[in-house]
Amino acid sequence: MSKLLAALIVLAFAGAVGAQTSPPKPTTKEKQQDVKATTDAAAASTTGAQTAKEAAANTAKSKDVSKMTTAEKNAYAKEVNKTAVNPENPSGSVAGTSAQQKANTAESKATPKQKTNLNTPEAQKAMQKAATP
Repeated sequence: MSKLLAALIVLAFAGAVGAQTSPPKPTTKEKQQDVKATTDAAAASTTGAQTAKEAAANTAKSKDVSKMTTAEKNAYAKEVNKTAVNPENPSGSVAGTSAQQKANTAESKATPKQKTNLNTPEAQKAMQKAATP
């Protein structure tokens, strides 16, 4: 009986030692393939990386777009300047914008400035009220 018990103890230790051995290490080629697959997947999903065929197709497609002539560019620039200089100014010209600025300045100067006196009891109460949650 003691031999049987001793044999079971030896087998238990052998099983425990066998369970602690590490799995076989992957070869260098397997590691390289794994890293390449992961890198390719990450590059395509996060950076929008393209294949050479996709890049060539996109370049060819972009070259098919007709370019504007100089006259069209000038006409477009004049149209944009009319609307983008000052949307409040219907003429869109520099003189009109200058007149609008002068009118705005005159209106601003006509408005009296409000001086804030924080030493009044009302101001102190308002600051305390604002400070409390």
